[in-house]
Amino acid sequence: MQLSVMSSHKQVMKLFCLCSLLILPSIQVQADSPFDVFPRAELVEETQVDNTEYRLVLSELKRKQAITSGEVERLINGDVKRQFWQLSVNHEVEQVLEHFLSQWKGAHVLYRCSGLDCGSSNFWANKIFKNAKLYGRDANQAYLVAMIPGNPNKIFVLYAVQRSKQKMYFNLDQILSSDALTDEEVERQQLMVSLQQESGWLEGLNIVDGRIDEKQSEVLLSTLKNLDASIKRRLYLIAHCYQANNMADNFACSTRIAQQLRAATYQGLEIQVFGHGALTLPPEDKLKPQLRFMLWPRQ
Repeated sequence: MQLSVMSSHKQVMKLFCLCSLLILPSIQVQADSPFDVFPRAELVEETQVDNTEYRLVLSELKRKQAITSGEVERLINGDVKRQFWQLSVNHEVEQVLEHFLSQWKGAHVLYRCSGLDCGSSNFWANKIFKNAKLYGRDANQAYLVAMIPGNPNKIFVLYAVQRSKQKMYFNLDQILSSDALTDEEVERQQLMVSLQQESGWLEGLNIVDGRIDEKQSEVLLSTLKNLDASIKRRLYLIAHCYQANNMADNFACSTRIAQQLRAATYQGLEIQVFGHGALTLPPEDKLKPQLRFMLWPRQ
């Protein structure tokens, strides 16, 4: 009788150990993630490749001589972790992007598109991510590139697509690279991405001795100057200064910057620019002159 009890106990322990081994891989996937995965998403495949070339698309697509590519692309070297996920269609592709973007603190959005603005889903699936399962409806896709500056830079590339009524997939690439990503064209693209939102902060304003350094701020100024008239009519810019210990000096600084900015961006139509001192908290606690924008709703 005693032997029977001991035998049963050993069998139970073996089953417990076996179940633990089976469960362990799924727990490990969660532990390795530096952020919360999307609720109820299922990890289909994960790969890690170090010191490899990566084709990074940072703009809308163009087609020339039957070849599709990005208007702005970079070929960078880095360590790439790729995750391919499956998800039920009770969600929108934009929800996936917002879920991850909210967790990438300090990240700058280098490029973002959705729906038909992203072009061909076939291009993203087969040319960029080399995964035919990511080929879906052009109208139901979204793409995002964000970067946390550092040494090396942390780059996140996220593509989500609804493949059918029952299936949605998304691919997340996490890249560590010391290669330079930004130049004037990339900075201009970043500004245009920012201006797709209703409000926010614009990068590229450089102030020296209380005045705009037009040479260092050239990308920002030329981008604003060449905006479509329909955007200029809705656009309001607000300059903020934070350096002074009293509000009067901060107002004087921001008013001076606003006047200079209004003149520097004039081309056929004046953009409305105002100086509001330190009446709004600066982004990321950066106590230097900053430029905020608001787009009035469409009529």
